[in-house]
Amino acid sequence: MHLYYRDMVLSHLFIPSYMKLEGIDISRIDGGCNTGTTLSNFSKDKLTLCDTLFIDYDEKIKDLSLYQEIIDSAKEIDKEVIVSRDLAQKLDNTPPSWPKSAPVLVNSMSDRLYEIRVPVITVVSQGPRTDQLAVELAMRSHFVKQGYEVRQIGSHDVCKLFGFQSMPGYLYEPREAYDKTMWFNHYVKDLTERKQPELLIIGVPGPFMKYNDRLLNGMGMLPFIICNGVKSDISVACVYYNTYKKSFFEDINLFCQYRLNGAVQFFNIANTRVTPDSSSGMYKMIYTDLDSKFVLQGISNNIDAGDSYLFNSLDCKSIDKACHGVQYALAENVDYVV
Repeated sequence: MHLYYRDMVLSHLFIPSYMKLEGIDISRIDGGCNTGTTLSNFSKDKLTLCDTLFIDYDEKIKDLSLYQEIIDSAKEIDKEVIVSRDLAQKLDNTPPSWPKSAPVLVNSMSDRLYEIRVPVITVVSQGPRTDQLAVELAMRSHFVKQGYEVRQIGSHDVCKLFGFQSMPGYLYEPREAYDKTMWFNHYVKDLTERKQPELLIIGVPGPFMKYNDRLLNGMGMLPFIICNGVKSDISVACVYYNTYKKSFFEDINLFCQYRLNGAVQFFNIANTRVTPDSSSGMYKMIYTDLDSKFVLQGISNNIDAGDSYLFNSLDCKSIDKACHGVQYALAENVDYVV
């Protein structure tokens, strides 16, 4: 999560002390441009500097007792603690959230999907560590600064700390995909009619397709439900870095058009390369961290984009141009000019 737009930044960004990165700019972690925001070693004493503590799960830190110790320390001094959905599931602390009544009453004899009469930008991802949240925050920042009344549903639980909500919890529960699609559509219909925004940005959690028959990525079911519940006007796909051919972007465009209800014109090329881990029987992925300079050089010299627009969300100039490109593409959709 690259935070170069510091008007929305958290006050402190804590890391384990053994990483020896205290005082270093956050760009050291994600490979983006310099932010002016530094990292701080975590300690119990520093919890007094915070009003709310958000804790996410990191696969590199698998010892759950460390997370629980931090949670307990914060609660001892009456600090609000918010944990991500991933961490809550690991701690087995996820409450049921399926609603007892729909925001728009549903007659089972006449189920319907409502038209969402607001321009919709959808951000989908190929998988974790594709800088999806950075795209969502950058889009929000851009359109708010342009004077738009923006409503947003984000892909990550941390979104609530930036003034917008994450996905309804019932989408993650064992219910019929049909029901979830219907309820999400009605939820968004109710939200847009109550708040009357000029723009809706939806960050879709979960990979939009399987990687292969062993790395299934949830079969892309959650994006299928969300995107078929609400049709997008502009779709942005966040993908791993690779030396892609033009056919890759054409195939993804068609896949998203027919499965996810919206073609993709804009692609964020992440600061991560991914390969299957052959030592695990191809059931895990190996992630290689890159930096924005390398990725942008690859976009210019080694990737054939065809008609697609490629950018890197962790480079300030690149993401700024992409946001203007999305705004221009929306303006061309005359049915939804505000």
